[in-house]
Amino acid sequence: MTPTDAVYVYGVVPKGTSAGVFARVSGIDPAGEIRLVEDDDVAAITSAVPLEEFGLQALEANLRDPDWLEQKVQAHNQVLAAGVGETTVVPFRFGAIYNGEEQVRTMLSQRAELAGTLTRLRGALEFGVKGFLDGAALRERLSRSAGVGAGEAEGGLEYMQRKRLEQQLEGDVRKFAASCAEASHDRLAAVASEARANPPQPPEVAGGEMLLNGAYLVGADREADFRGALQELQHRFREDGVRYELTGPWPPYNFVDEEVADAS
Repeated sequence: MTPTDAVYVYGVVPKGTSAGVFARVSGIDPAGEIRLVEDDDVAAITSAVPLEEFGLQALEANLRDPDWLEQKVQAHNQVLAAGVGETTVVPFRFGAIYNGEEQVRTMLSQRAELAGTLTRLRGALEFGVKGFLDGAALRERLSRSAGVGAGEAEGGLEYMQRKRLEQQLEGDVRKFAASCAEASHDRLAAVASEARANPPQPPEVAGGEMLLNGAYLVGADREADFRGALQELQHRFREDGVRYELTGPWPPYNFVDEEVADAS
């Protein structure tokens, strides 16, 4: 580290974690080696970054550059991901920058909650589960059951009856989506240490009609149970046009309190 550098902090791990855990990943500045800065029972995951890029004024300008921001956020996440399954990681938000390692140690000494968070997260992994509904397939199945037809040659009464049936059908689809989401989340939460149901993403972002956007903190001893519960759900709701997407394991972004993740 030179006088023209600052120290970037990605998160914390337990004291004594081997720096080799992060040996194969590049830092947010590719020239900066990942170093662990220890204090008491915790260690900060750090690397040197140039002030010409991460100094206050330079950083304010760079944050307005979407390409720069995307690249750096990905690098931040990749460093944290390297620790998943190797040690316990408490992720910090993007952008935690300090003047030097001594300032990092001071921060660690003042953040007593970090050790408690590491203890709570020990041995657990975060998984994401997204549930998608093929609304068209479900509507088709329900319409056949309800006898809603195309009505090629219908009078006014038949037309109004069909419209009422279609409205009822839409209501049934929405009720199913809500009940399926609740049942799915409850089943997965039952085999997780902690669970969070995040708002579903809009179809243009998710690539389909999302009914579940869940995050689950799963102990290593319950991972097989968690995967088994997901398979049960896939079998239970497959004919209703529901499919699930499992992602992870991830650093426990969803299970770190905002004040813990905020390293400022």
